[in-house]
Amino acid sequence: MSQYYLFGTLLLSFILLIGCSSEALPVESQDHNEKLNEFSIVKDSLPGKESIEKEAEEEKVTGINNDSLSTSQNDDSILLEEMELLKEKLRKYIFDDYMGSSDYVYAKGINWSLNFYDNLSAEEIWDVIEEYKDINNEEGTLFEQAQYLSINAPIKDNWEELFLENWNSSPYADDHEIETMIDKGDSVWIFTDTLPYTGEEDNYPFITLYKNTGNWHG
Repeated sequence: MSQYYLFGTLLLSFILLIGCSSEALPVESQDHNEKLNEFSIVKDSLPGKESIEKEAEEEKVTGINNDSLSTSQNDDSILLEEMELLKEKLRKYIFDDYMGSSDYVYAKGINWSLNFYDNLSAEEIWDVIEEYKDINNEEGTLFEQAQYLSINAPIKDNWEELFLENWNSSPYADDHEIETMIDKGDSVWIFTDTLPYTGEEDNYPFITLYKNTGNWHG
């Protein structure tokens, strides 16, 4: 009987051992699965190769765009400086070197009022001279550029204000009062109290004003 007892004891111990081992396995397996899940989360949060390459390409494009913008701004600054230099060069030529010299001839067309010239922007003058170069396929002399500008300078909206500024500071204003101004397009016929407008065929104006240069003559 003791043999049966010993055998039963051993069998019970074996069964208990197997039971404990089978209960421990799921715990270890659960821990392992949790670690795998944590690794997957970390892995998924890291940028992939395609993402890294895309970001690098975007940074490259941004860098190129920034360089292009900087270059464009520098080019604009240089061009604006060239425009201002051209305006000043032609200003000096027209008022000092030509109209202020013995070489001045009214009929050659370079006849300006200073405030009309200064009222033009450097870009407006630049555009007219560039047009001259395109038409003639040459740089031209300062005289030729000034002559072309005198004919083709844009007419500004405030031409009347500029003209009256000149008129009121001239000797004419003391003896002649402007009564009628008839717009002829590029020019204006101006009649005064001493030479009024009658509408007759031979009723010529006291002076004719050219709206682009501010020059007038009787």
